Amino acid sequence: MRKAAFHSIVGLALLGLASPMLAQVGHDLGSRDTRTPAAGKLLSEAQTADGKARAADPGHGDHADHAAVDGHSHDDNTVPKVPTLLKGYGNGGFGVSTSVPQAQAFFSNGMELGAAFAHKAAIAAMGEAVKLDPACAMCLWGLALVSGPTINYGSEPKERAQLLVLARKAKALAAKALPGAGTPRERDLIDALLVRYLPGKDVHARDVAYAAAMQTVAARYPADNEIAVLTADALMVSAFVEDADEFDHEAIDAAIALLEQVLERAPEHTPAIHFYIHATEVSGEPARAERFADRLADLAPNASHLVHMPSHTFFWVGRYQDAADTNWRAVEIGKANARRLGMPEPKGVWDLPYHAHNVIFGLGGAMMAGDSRTALNLARPLVERSAARDEAEPFSQMLAAAGYFAMARFDDPAAVLALAEPNLPYLKAARRYARGEAMVWLRDLAGAKAELAAIPAQVAKKGKDGTIDRDAHAPEQMLGITRGVLKGRIAMAEGRYKDAAKAFTTAADIEETKDFMQFSDPPAFWYPVRRDVAAALLAAGDAAGARAAAEEALRLRPRDAVAEDVLRRAEGMIPSAH
Repeated sequence: MRKAAFHSIVGLALLGLASPMLAQVGHDLGSRDTRTPAAGKLLSEAQTADGKARAADPGHGDHADHAAVDGHSHDDNTVPKVPTLLKGYGNGGFGVSTSVPQAQAFFSNGMELGAAFAHKAAIAAMGEAVKLDPACAMCLWGLALVSGPTINYGSEPKERAQLLVLARKAKALAAKALPGAGTPRERDLIDALLVRYLPGKDVHARDVAYAAAMQTVAARYPADNEIAVLTADALMVSAFVEDADEFDHEAIDAAIALLEQVLERAPEHTPAIHFYIHATEVSGEPARAERFADRLADLAPNASHLVHMPSHTFFWVGRYQDAADTNWRAVEIGKANARRLGMPEPKGVWDLPYHAHNVIFGLGGAMMAGDSRTALNLARPLVERSAARDEAEPFSQMLAAAGYFAMARFDDPAAVLALAEPNLPYLKAARRYARGEAMVWLRDLAGAKAELAAIPAQVAKKGKDGTIDRDAHAPEQMLGITRGVLKGRIAMAEGRYKDAAKAFTTAADIEETKDFMQFSDPPAFWYPVRRDVAAALLAAGDAAGARAAAEEALRLRPRDAVAEDVLRRAEGMIPSAH
């Protein structure tokens, strides 16, 4: 599995729905500053010329920005203008060697914020801890930790070199024979982090080495929840390689084992729940996290990412309405944050990272649940925002098409037909599909056929080698899916059920390819087209074929009410074996 596919919606930051400078995750309370020259400024402010560590003043907006390479950033607009302990982000902090109570408080808050994917706020909190106690080795360790790679984005050698300086400074402080200079546990954590940031071009190898070092530390402290979670996080980061088609199953399994041990001891450990949801989703066993997912939002009510996270479990166990509801709650937190930040309404909220992710995941749940109110309240602003864009990657356009799908599913056909044409090619195709669905509903089949003909067979241009760019594969497949679905819908309306089954099968086969199904966060096309195959076969009198297709659809989306209905009707038509 490609790393991009692990959390595919993060790519929305590249589509202009969220500002490109805000591509890294996290999104809660704070200031509006956007981006500065990477960790170098943070490092220079964390260490003075005489070697004494100090943090930047969190009252200055650019102190904590940690702009990663390739346009990604840990910026999440969450930093208060005055150093503040942010509540409601869960737990995960722990005691360290410091004689300054407030330094301890900011360190613990930084760990909580980092685990909640409020990265900029975590960096600011750790920076304040360093400022309050320059002799605190673990405060520097925390600063280097939360400024580093995550399961969503890596960090390149140049950036890691800057973080290595912080980690080495932490090691030097911990080695001093001074009161509060450090414990064996702290020195072990610092030594392990040094492994991650050692020089070398192969950053994945460094992440693998760090995960192995953390496994050694975890074995040394088997009852330590925080070390176990840090180790699980390290294993998950190491499991994914950019542009690889698979992930390290052993690393994910090892992370799950550690997280389950933590949750057995501490069922309300929010970082463990967060990563356990991710790991069990990736491993294909989301139900294992369900009872913990039910708790998470209430344990971290101000962390919109953690409020959203249970939907990764809810969706894949068939709790589509719960997936819609928890994302709606996360979206509302984002809107409230945007108002606090003084961002212009209604567009300002889109500059908060993960707002688009919450919107599209909420759409996925709402459409599957048949929740028209939530779906349309999420879809209309998304369509308005995406239609106005002049530039966006193909992958990003594909994800934003969910707004058009929701309007086709729930809105008044007249409203769908009145939608202005967007500027971008894959969104133009999505609008054509939505218009076709509306026309089928209105029984204007000639108009629907015209819209079908207007959906291009291909948008991406082939290179000199005769192939299209890899990032355009799935968007190109989406064209085939929407053409097949609309063709099948028209055939159903005309009573040509066998032709409809054939068209739907073509679309379903595309949807179920490995390349397309990797975008499952939520699925790029909102429902399993295999259920349409089942309905067409049932209409054609093939009850056995309908049952098989409905069962396959339910394997893809458990507890899908539409597929369940087709299955019940198909089984009612099949004679009993006795």
